[in-house]
Amino acid sequence: MTAPYDAEARDFAVPADLAGKRLDLVLAILAGMTRNEARRAIEQGSVYLAGSRSQLAATIAQAGQQLRLLPSNPDRTQIDEGQLRVVFRDEWLMVVEKPAGLPTQPPPRGGDALSLRVRGVLEPRSYVGELHRLDRDVSGLVMYGMRPDATANLAEQLRYHRATRRYLGLVHTAIAVPRQTINEPIREISPGRMGLHPAGMPARTHVMPLDFAAEARIALVLLALETGRSHQIRLHLAWAAGALLGDRQYGDTLSLPRIGLHAAMLRLRHPHDGQQCTWTLPPPPDFWALANGAPLQLPADWAALDPAR
Repeated sequence: MTAPYDAEARDFAVPADLAGKRLDLVLAILAGMTRNEARRAIEQGSVYLAGSRSQLAATIAQAGQQLRLLPSNPDRTQIDEGQLRVVFRDEWLMVVEKPAGLPTQPPPRGGDALSLRVRGVLEPRSYVGELHRLDRDVSGLVMYGMRPDATANLAEQLRYHRATRRYLGLVHTAIAVPRQTINEPIREISPGRMGLHPAGMPARTHVMPLDFAAEARIALVLLALETGRSHQIRLHLAWAAGALLGDRQYGDTLSLPRIGLHAAMLRLRHPHDGQQCTWTLPPPPDFWALANGAPLQLPADWAALDPAR
């Protein structure tokens, strides 16, 4: 995998005298930045080391490794001007929309995050139960428990697969993606990077093709998870069908502002009365913009489809 091309990017080779040093220190010296500026660039995903995006400032650089610094994107620091889009809220749970580019939880060195925005609309010291996450460059539905008992109930539904989540993805591929179930174990192979490994945790992803633009080499797929491993959809698709658009960490070659993955549907039993609740959220404009005008159509009944059947 190579780092994305950008005419305004800055490239460096790690010199021998900086080998074994932290990435933030190496970047600060080579790029003429302060240490804090270097950390911020790393955490925002603007730094590639040896062809892979590195978002850990403590990564150790080696002599001769190629270092690429992409131009900063102001939209990554002021996404939606700090707004929170609430899809549903009552005294037991809240369902919100996460935009691409916003982390679910605050970065190690601080900054905006979806969980902080949720807390910002509540009374001070209000309880917030965090249940699941989406990767920074992925959009879609995220839920929070508003009471400890509700959080425990929702967590159990997720753990035992009684809650349903569906995702829409844009796959970079030269051939149509077949309907399939990907059953490959996953483990962490380096900080922040997952890989397929026989000794990994079981992981199972169901894939249903929805549309294919052959000339643009883009497939639209509906996805369902039986397990919730970190980066599961991204890794499984890259292995079995093709990388998601913009997913440079797992093989896509395009330099795009986000990843072509969207958490589009959430179905569960309400933790108070057990009534079935379903929320759907069509992909936002920046998801479709990744297709660059390719003639893809989302079926009207997409929310009723089940890739696992």
